[in-house]
Amino acid sequence: MRRICLLACSLMLSGALQAETTSVKLQIGVEGILETPAGPTQKAVLLLHGWNADMNEVGNLYADLAVQLADRGIASFRISFSGEGTRTGYVVSSTFDSRVGEAEAALQFMQEKFPKALLGVQGYSLGGLTAMGLVGRYPDTFKTMVLWAAAAEMRINGDAAYDAAVRKAMKEGSAIYKAWTDITLTREFISGFVGVNVESNLALYNGALLTIRGDQDFLPGRDAEWLKLAPTDDKAFILMGGADHIFHVLDDSKPGYSERLLRSTTNWFDRTL
Repeated sequence: MRRICLLACSLMLSGALQAETTSVKLQIGVEGILETPAGPTQKAVLLLHGWNADMNEVGNLYADLAVQLADRGIASFRISFSGEGTRTGYVVSSTFDSRVGEAEAALQFMQEKFPKALLGVQGYSLGGLTAMGLVGRYPDTFKTMVLWAAAAEMRINGDAAYDAAVRKAMKEGSAIYKAWTDITLTREFISGFVGVNVESNLALYNGALLTIRGDQDFLPGRDAEWLKLAPTDDKAFILMGGADHIFHVLDDSKPGYSERLLRSTTNWFDRTL
């Protein structure tokens, strides 16, 4: 009888200590999801998505990462940037300043929510560029940073269709770029990234740094140069052989790439926070 009571109490306690998922709307209008682990929160990570994605990322990579982080006692906050993706019908008006400003608002929310927590930041593709922009403004705020297939600039090298759409948008105000869907580039978006160079921010950033990229990524890889810029000794670059820009997350026949990506990232944040 005593054993049954102990088992029942244990089950009730484990149910009460589950991670909590909360929808959040910041004062600036940006929506996000806060993933809070069971127990006191002493570590938290800000997740910044790529171009025309959303808070959960392609293949739910960020939603899955949030669960894995919570299992290690790490909270996370992920937002959907304005002016992009399905939220605007793929009419893109976001800029470098709007992205970094919204990331800054998300950071302030996290600091108010977890005032004593150690903080990390995660950026994927254009979210990586955004993360580097954010640490340029807050070089001592984040203890650790992870970059997935990060962009050094808002450009798709070797894509003649993208270049043509950029020229047309600058001349006429907007133009259609045919990618996985029809994406409307606006003059506001294009001009908002002209001259942006965030690489030098890494020389100001003192936290740990992990970069991960597939060797089949269409974006040019400058990860080795980024590690040289970062003053920390706690830095690493994982070049994943055979992986593309999205780490084959939508290809059920190649699950190992995204699983390794999530595992490596979770382990890094667990160790460096």
